[in-house]
Amino acid sequence: MTLTTENFGQFFEELHGYDPFPWQSRLLREVFDTGRWPRVLDLPTGSGKTAAMDVALFHLALEAERGRERRAPVRIAFIVDRRLVVDDAYSRALAIEKALQSPKGEVCLEVAARLGRLAESSERPLIARRLRGGIPREHDWARTPSQPTILCSTVDQVGSRLLFRGYGVTNSMKPVHAGLLGADCLLLLDEAHLAEPFRQTLHWIDVYRSEKWREARESSPHAFALLTATPGDRKDDHTALPFSLKDDDRNHQVLQKRLDASKKVRLIETKGPVESDLTIRTEALVGAVEQATEHFKNSDNGAARPAIAVIVNRVARARSVYEELTKRHQSEIDDEKIDLILMIGPARSIDRDQLADRLKPIRTRTLTDAETRKLEKTMVVVATQCLEAGVDVDLDAVISEAAPIDSLRQRFGRLNRAGRDITPWGAVIAMSSDLHKKYEDPVYGGAIKEAWDRMAAAQGSKKKSWVDFGLSTFAVRMDPPALAPKDDAPVLMPAHLDLLSHTSPIPAADPDSALYLHGPHRAPDSVTVAWRADLEPRNTEGRRLLTLVPPQSGETIELPVWAVRRWLERPSDRIEDLADVPSEAGEDSENRRPSRRQIFRWKGDDDASEWIEPGEIRPGENVVVPASYGGLDEYGWKPGSDADVADVGAQAAAPFAGRRFSVRVHPSLPGVNVSETALSDALASVQNARWKDARDVLLGLPLEEQLASDLGRLSEARRGAVHHYFDLYGKGEEDRPRGVVFVAPLGLKDGPSRDAAASATEARGLATQSTEDDLAGSIGGYCLPLEQHSKDVEEKAGAFASRVGLSSDRVRDLSLAGYLHDHGKSDQRFQRWLYYGDPLGADPETVIAKSARPLPRKARAASGLPEHWRHEALSVRKAMAHERLTSAADADLVLWLVGTHHGFGRPFYPHSDPTEKTPEVGPQSLAFDWKGRDWPTLFETLKARYGVWELARMEAILRLADHRASEDKAMEVHG
Repeated sequence: MTLTTENFGQFFEELHGYDPFPWQSRLLREVFDTGRWPRVLDLPTGSGKTAAMDVALFHLALEAERGRERRAPVRIAFIVDRRLVVDDAYSRALAIEKALQSPKGEVCLEVAARLGRLAESSERPLIARRLRGGIPREHDWARTPSQPTILCSTVDQVGSRLLFRGYGVTNSMKPVHAGLLGADCLLLLDEAHLAEPFRQTLHWIDVYRSEKWREARESSPHAFALLTATPGDRKDDHTALPFSLKDDDRNHQVLQKRLDASKKVRLIETKGPVESDLTIRTEALVGAVEQATEHFKNSDNGAARPAIAVIVNRVARARSVYEELTKRHQSEIDDEKIDLILMIGPARSIDRDQLADRLKPIRTRTLTDAETRKLEKTMVVVATQCLEAGVDVDLDAVISEAAPIDSLRQRFGRLNRAGRDITPWGAVIAMSSDLHKKYEDPVYGGAIKEAWDRMAAAQGSKKKSWVDFGLSTFAVRMDPPALAPKDDAPVLMPAHLDLLSHTSPIPAADPDSALYLHGPHRAPDSVTVAWRADLEPRNTEGRRLLTLVPPQSGETIELPVWAVRRWLERPSDRIEDLADVPSEAGEDSENRRPSRRQIFRWKGDDDASEWIEPGEIRPGENVVVPASYGGLDEYGWKPGSDADVADVGAQAAAPFAGRRFSVRVHPSLPGVNVSETALSDALASVQNARWKDARDVLLGLPLEEQLASDLGRLSEARRGAVHHYFDLYGKGEEDRPRGVVFVAPLGLKDGPSRDAAASATEARGLATQSTEDDLAGSIGGYCLPLEQHSKDVEEKAGAFASRVGLSSDRVRDLSLAGYLHDHGKSDQRFQRWLYYGDPLGADPETVIAKSARPLPRKARAASGLPEHWRHEALSVRKAMAHERLTSAADADLVLWLVGTHHGFGRPFYPHSDPTEKTPEVGPQSLAFDWKGRDWPTLFETLKARYGVWELARMEAILRLADHRASEDKAMEVHG
């Protein structure tokens, strides 16, 4: 069929079962007609802003077959500056992904077909991913440069990647992430008024992507749009007219109810001594819950069993209110008359998803005239600012701590969100200390008092004891002093961008990327923390154990550096300053206290993975702590708790069982119902056994059903060049093993997998998401001639470059770089190394790119390769002399892509070869000469020619082509 903008309504209905709002169809027509996104989408809460993803995706389908003329980005990133307890944008993206995999209507079928021609596989026309804290070796969202993708993430995760400093991303992969998000990507910044510094940084990124900052005229489609109900005064965007609702929206049957619904909110001031602040504050909030419950006992108010939310400004306060409500209503909770839920941002997604399921009865939906919403029991949700954004719930009552006006509008936007025929109940509660003229809140500064004064003025008289937060009737003055403080980001200067683009190595004078995301006075949530029960303090086996069973993001939380340090150094402290929005950093003493509690810094199978002191933690790092430290419960971060934390590593790894499957058995893990001595006896008896015999011995122990089932599933695993194995770890009495890990490196047969090569590599303790070092890039579990691998990557790189719409010149250059990229492996020393791992393999006269077997640890030294030798440095030298280089449209670019295809050399190399003599030297040397330029000068030349993000994008295309070509060959070999 012929796809046009007129088909959008049918597409929307086939996806969701109802028609789009008028503004959603109008936005699609505007974007398609102009080829540009409005800079600001000024849309009130409840108007369906997340449908901007549907618009972007349909626009991509309309443009998918235009090649170089395509104006719609292939990746869509939906960004929120919040820890989200419920990510409704991600839920929507997953629903769209599923609908397009099995399209039910003719329009969805056509959209899926068009996207499928861009995608890695026509069976997966769209993928939806939640981009969370970077974990080394976790399955990556970035597999091909042309895959239509919706990413749901945060300012920290997207922003740090855009600036070449991806939190938790290895240095060698930073350019790939920057290239994929900084080019051919639409960035949708939700609730943009909450992320002013990042908005300013996006403006500067847009400037440096423009034609004024690059010589080449060709460029990928890229845009950003701000989704907000509070556009504000944006000096650098003063010419941008916001896209907003029109009369047909306001007269729409569903939207009209939502816009016109009245939401009367009481202002309640509470007094008491400062030293009893938390107790009095808690009493006031709990008392308001009782008033709201009493309000709905009157059946005329429309909700006999109401849904009530209490929203506070600190994690510690949320805990206090939840604990008090639990104490008062324990019998009703036990009798299932009340569902009491605590939701805070710093929580593991596995735990949080279970809580989010409990919110399903109150998700926003449109009721027919004959319907009323009836809950089976009263629901009370105690939450932090994490409930302000990302969750589409419809509440009967909202009780909020005093906060800035824009924050309160977000909170009360959840009150009767669907415009039901009820009389909702709302209250804002302030302590007298909050309203003191000299009070400066760590999160909101002086805005709380300013907001209160404006709301009090809006009441008009004592007879009117409420303020209406209805979308159409809200009349409170919203000027800057009453709004949440917004830092300004420092100007992203060209010199700063130049330094940020250096990723190998990171320069000593490195701009702090957090300043560009949150401003100078806001603390980013940039440390990822996981808990493991079998990680024993100061155990020297930590790196080996985590290599065998790597942490997954589903078992982690993100916290500010200061909060983690303070918890480790002073575990008995109650950390009351932590909020769920970026705020001023809490206390982090410069005079560090010695800590008896070390943590494990996890950077993959790298020497930097080690036990460290709290003071050594740095933003963006991943740390793993022993479960015995406490600090977490089923609701999330609880620094005052010393109870052992539940290890959820097995559940977090379950979605990846098709690519890699492992089972841990240790006395501290669930499912082991035997004494430590009995388990140690069993393990000591199988030290030299085969994996299956060792497994059978453990199955003879009284293990719980789930653990026994997991051990049994090892027989269902795929087989390949790297077979099942097990590894004993830990030392108990008499140095006997305490635990064991069984690993099926290629995953389960019934699990989805296209990562066989990566899994085989991971089984040897190597990085899976990129062939970052010579070892990882040269062992694929199969023997492959260099000439064949060169042709495979040449073909794959050309296909990728063509599919994303690069010009014929760039397609030719990417293809040529693919052919030349590994020619440095022909070095005789490198070949001796590879054949040492495959002494009975192919003809030693054949130059190979990959060895079929694990290489002995001593093989590299025995081969004669210097310690820091890099094959891609030699590949550059060989490419310079190769006859095919004369066919390149841009030989500079080809050499650069060859030299950086493992992420090194941007702009310096960790390469050493004492056999090189001037002028025959590689790009690591200042004596390197290519048309009068050394390697760093070539870097500057190419950045000026293409721009930093387009250059990184082309690097990503070649590197992903290398990864996928290797993976395809592994699948061909192993099946």
